Amino acid sequence: MIDFGLVDAVDAEAVGPPGQRTFRIRARTADSYASLWMEKEQLITLGRSFSQVLAERSRLRGQPVSGVEEMGNFPQRADVDFQIARLGLDFDQDQERLIVLADDGAALERGDSPTFRMELGRAQTLAVIKLIEEVVASGRPLCPLCRQPLNLAGDPHFCPPTNGHSAELELPELDEEMDDEDEDEDEDEEDDDPDISG
Repeated sequence: MIDFGLVDAVDAEAVGPPGQRTFRIRARTADSYASLWMEKEQLITLGRSFSQVLAERSRLRGQPVSGVEEMGNFPQRADVDFQIARLGLDFDQDQERLIVLADDGAALERGDSPTFRMELGRAQTLAVIKLIEEVVASGRPLCPLCRQPLNLAGDPHFCPPTNGHSAELELPELDEEMDDEDEDEDEDEEDDDPDISG
């Protein structure tokens, strides 16, 4: 396991144009750098989980925090660089630190986990939560019904909750002549029915 301990700096970012972005958490401890890649939905969930852990476990909830150190120049290739296959969180109440444990796919297959560990101070955690919200909001907006990213302009968006229906779809008006013909056909059918009342 690679243990970064309490990191000096941590942030979140998106790489690539909207619709083709990839997401990651970046961390730095001294001269060591880590890049943990994930899907957009995973990043959103991670930000919510950070917030939930602080709300439930921190004894300093609601108290002001100091500024945090910025990431600065990040290398093209980090010392730790992998796609997250599994992520775990814990919280040290004595130190007010969030503990992040991450696994890559190879470690899971070997049964050798966690792959990576780091700690975030409370101020760092709050800063990352805010940054995740900004990173997510800067890309494609989410559908208010299914919470999936909307497609680029001109591309249709398939939304399961609508069940194929759209509020913007207008039904064509019925032709009056067609209505009259339908009524005539109905009357003819009624005349053809045998009288079974007697």
